[in-house]
Amino acid sequence: MKELIKEKVKEVVSEIYGDDALEILERASFEKPKRKEFGDLATNVAFLLSKVVKQSPRAIAEEVVRKLSKFPEFEKVEVAGAGFINFTFSQELFSQILKEVVEEDFYTTNIGKGERVLLEYVSANPTGPLHVGHGRGAVVGDVLSRIMKLSGFEVEREFYINDAGRQIYLLGLSIYLRAKELKGEEVEFPEDAYRGEYILEVARELLKLRPDFLELPQEEAIKVASEFGKEFLLKKIQEDLKELKVEFDNWFSEKSLYEKGEVEEVLRILEEKGLIYEKEGAFWLKTTLFGDDKDRVVRRSNGEFTYFASDIAYHWDKIKRGYDRAIDIWGADHHGYIPRVKAAIEALGKDPDWLEVILIQLVKLFKGGKEVKMSKRKGDFVTLKWLMDEVGVDAVRFFFLLKRHDTPLDFDIDLALSTKSENPVYYVQYAHARLCSVLDKAKEEGFKPSSTNLNLLSSEEERELISMCYLLRYELQAAALKREPHRLTYYLIDLASTLHRFYNKHRVVNREDRELTEARLYLVEGVRRTIEIGLGILNVKAPRRM
Repeated sequence: MKELIKEKVKEVVSEIYGDDALEILERASFEKPKRKEFGDLATNVAFLLSKVVKQSPRAIAEEVVRKLSKFPEFEKVEVAGAGFINFTFSQELFSQILKEVVEEDFYTTNIGKGERVLLEYVSANPTGPLHVGHGRGAVVGDVLSRIMKLSGFEVEREFYINDAGRQIYLLGLSIYLRAKELKGEEVEFPEDAYRGEYILEVARELLKLRPDFLELPQEEAIKVASEFGKEFLLKKIQEDLKELKVEFDNWFSEKSLYEKGEVEEVLRILEEKGLIYEKEGAFWLKTTLFGDDKDRVVRRSNGEFTYFASDIAYHWDKIKRGYDRAIDIWGADHHGYIPRVKAAIEALGKDPDWLEVILIQLVKLFKGGKEVKMSKRKGDFVTLKWLMDEVGVDAVRFFFLLKRHDTPLDFDIDLALSTKSENPVYYVQYAHARLCSVLDKAKEEGFKPSSTNLNLLSSEEERELISMCYLLRYELQAAALKREPHRLTYYLIDLASTLHRFYNKHRVVNREDRELTEARLYLVEGVRRTIEIGLGILNVKAPRRM
């Protein structure tokens, strides 16, 4: 409720003191008073404004209260002490916002004001299956894109395919060697080759399609294996993402940057700016001029471009496409890479803050109280697909958002499979199913939700539940602006808990009081709809029965 009140105060402060005073509101407190007689909410905004407008806090508070008292949302607005403002909410306010919850798209806003955002996430190398870390980044990106769209941003979702460079050559070499092994030859694997079981699967599939490919000259055979393996594994990645219910608007190929000459183009632009120099046969970008700790090689002495060169070209391509902002979601191990990419963006004449980077911390899996170990190099590789098969997509999506993206996540498989209230996704889904059951049974008895007598919903638990439903609007705003999609799972768990408190204290269907029953059924429908909306944004099912 405090966010709604802040909006009203903001409106009045702007009217009296102008928009320059609005910054004060970000530092003002809006808290529930310790004593009930002081109302539902209190603010110290007048004390902060007094330093700007050079009036006493009491005089400012009296002027603000005079304007606020005209709003029907307040039963009473009073000045307390030297300049505190106390609010007592009207029953009309709770009735009004409950109607919005039930009947309108109350949760959508336009705080993004149409800002064009390119959100890039997952972008896994097509050299192996997706692991759980990729999955966490995928869900963070997917849900963030949904939240930002609902908040007025124009968002495009992009997957950057790393389909050029040494890792693709190593993929082809690994497949080639496994194919030779399958044909009975003894082979020695390089230290940096890919060794997972999936390489054997790719080699078998390639031999089925091209049984003669090993007869080609080695480099040509490796090239065939590279191209086949890349396409085969990219298809697997796309299938896993589809199962996870993660979609993209664009699939952008790194290889296309070379084919279109964009890597050479962007380096030429930087060279013309005097920002590239040659040393020991290699070409370096002067990233230290823009805050990096050392200059970076963009072209090696053997003539090969570095990954950094293609990354510069990729972000230059994003800039040319006219986005107002780019948001990249990377693994936490890329932390040191941020300054050099931002330096390159600034070198190209763009504000480095045009790029935001969200880092995804590691996921640890636990089963039976023990950690499920992962080691890609040894081939002991726990895939995202395995986890989805183990606990289901709903649990995977919900659990990946149970902590901030920059905090390591311990994923308890046993908890995700549990049908107890300790399982947060089960707890929220069960709350929705329980409300559906209440509405269905009430309908059988001849009752239906009605907004005719919402003034009867005056208990503390009812008011709290109405406020919690409407809070979804502001949680989505905060999640969009702060890039924190995990706020939605926190919110849904809190809403289910608030519902539980209400349900334990109040009977919904009272055959002796039809008006109260139908008003409470209207409240139940509001909570049910809010949970359904929240789960829908998470792309998690809202079951009617469990």
